[in-house]
Amino acid sequence: MTRSLYIIPQGIHQPSQFFIEGRQPVLPAALNSFDRQSSPPVLEHHPLWQTWLDLEPRTEGGWLVDNIELSEMPEELAISLIDAKIRSVLVIPIQYRQQILGHLSVFRSEIDIERIWAGKLGQDDPRQIIPKRSFESWKELRTGQAQPWTNFDRELAHTLSHLFAVAIHQRSLFQRVRSLNAHLKRDVKRRKKVELELATLNSNLERCVLQRTMQLQRTNEELIRQIEQREFIIEERQRAEASIERLSHQNELILNSAGDGIYGIDAQGVITFVNSTAAKMLGYEVDDLVGQWMHTYLKHSKSDGIPYLLADSPIHTTIRKGTVEHCSGDLFQHRDGSTFPVEYVSSPILECDRIAGAVIVFKDITDRQAVEQMKDEFVSIVSHELRTPLTSIRSTLGLLSSGLIDDRPDKSKRMLEIAYSNTNRLVRLISDILDIERIKFGKVAMDKRRCNAAEVMVQSTDAMRAMAEREGIKLSVTSIAAELWADPDRIIQTLTNLLNNAIKFSPAGSTVWLTAEFVDSHRKRKRNRSGGAYVRFCVKDQGIGIPEDKLDVIFDRFQQVDASNSRQQGGTGLGLAICREIVQQHDGQIWVESRFEAGSTFYFTIPVFSGG
Repeated sequence: MTRSLYIIPQGIHQPSQFFIEGRQPVLPAALNSFDRQSSPPVLEHHPLWQTWLDLEPRTEGGWLVDNIELSEMPEELAISLIDAKIRSVLVIPIQYRQQILGHLSVFRSEIDIERIWAGKLGQDDPRQIIPKRSFESWKELRTGQAQPWTNFDRELAHTLSHLFAVAIHQRSLFQRVRSLNAHLKRDVKRRKKVELELATLNSNLERCVLQRTMQLQRTNEELIRQIEQREFIIEERQRAEASIERLSHQNELILNSAGDGIYGIDAQGVITFVNSTAAKMLGYEVDDLVGQWMHTYLKHSKSDGIPYLLADSPIHTTIRKGTVEHCSGDLFQHRDGSTFPVEYVSSPILECDRIAGAVIVFKDITDRQAVEQMKDEFVSIVSHELRTPLTSIRSTLGLLSSGLIDDRPDKSKRMLEIAYSNTNRLVRLISDILDIERIKFGKVAMDKRRCNAAEVMVQSTDAMRAMAEREGIKLSVTSIAAELWADPDRIIQTLTNLLNNAIKFSPAGSTVWLTAEFVDSHRKRKRNRSGGAYVRFCVKDQGIGIPEDKLDVIFDRFQQVDASNSRQQGGTGLGLAICREIVQQHDGQIWVESRFEAGSTFYFTIPVFSGG
């Protein structure tokens, strides 16, 4: 009887172990590639083996097949079993402590008829003739039959399975211990090598650390030196920046404090800086102008109002040629569209002999032109006022000295009266000019004392009554009982100037009123007539009136409503200016209310005597 044992490993990559007695079933297709030094290509490696085995009835502890039906097996498996004459198989799991390590396969061939016979066949023994004939008959009957598995076979297989499990486990332990020992030896060897390398590295590291420490010390010393140097540089830079900032702030203060407008432009004519005075003159904020093209915003034009072409602009000439341009009388345009005359100097900004832009310093000369116009008018007035009486005086004296009218005493007397009148006219003119300058600069002391308002009003009207009667003007006086703290002569001078103007510019037959009243403040009337802080004097006429545009300047020097008419009336344009200076020296105010061709009313206030 042929038996074979084959242990199938649990893992596909684990080696198989064979215990073979008799003929082992193998896969015919794999025999050609079979390596004699390795495990044979056994049946259990075929993927259909387990599939077939799962179709057979499974007993407790494995599979037991007493008679394999070869016709029901896959052809590849059946060929292997037929070739090995296998008729039964017992498969027992090899298990160690609930772990399946593999399977024990016991294959059994047909009944070994030859070994059933008790003796050796072929021997000539008469006693075997009859049994031999009976055995031959039985052999014919039993040939090809399977041998069933007994309980002993199963117990033996289970015992072998257990022993194999222990052996496999022990062998696995041995292999693991051997592997661990090998690993340990390698680890020890490697560790010794690592320790040697580590000792070498430690030595090298100590040397490197020493070198690195020395290098770091030198680097640290250099770094400290650089930090100290950098701190010094930073401190110097901070001081320089603070100095620049102070200088910049100081320059900004200077620019903004300058009474003239100052702005700068680059080589393309774009505004780079501008002071607040310039921005205010032009009606803009500083930020509105910086970065804008100068020619667009200023709209620079000639004194006759014709705008400059860019190429003809003196400011552009400075940028183009590098020359300093000085102009007076040109016009700049305000934001609201109005223009004003300016005087300016355009100077180039040179950077490394290159024209980088220009700085323009300008001032509004509107007031100066007005003053110049006033001076021209004053010169014209004074020239006329001086020449006319001087000419008359000269002619009169010449006529008298010639003796041509010696025989005509009336004519001589009249000529002397004309000369005297013109002399008085010259004296008044010179006195007015001297008075206004002396009063303005405080060179005339106000002799303030307690004086009566009614008395100064009466004295003023008495002084002007002859002139009023000559001109056909009626004087009306309404006085009050008030004590003033003032210089009476200067108050009389103020009243006579106002009355003189009212009489000169009133038509014959009209009335000039002089009144006074108590007020709490300069322009507020006091309802209680018993007293107040000020006395407000009022001179009202029915004359030609004052145009509205002259009301704000009528008290300025050399200002006249109509210069030609004033010359005819003998005016110099200084009377109202003198009145304003006198009133202001008394801490009072003076103003006028008027409608053209409807008369004028002049007011001024003088403090009441407080008794202190």
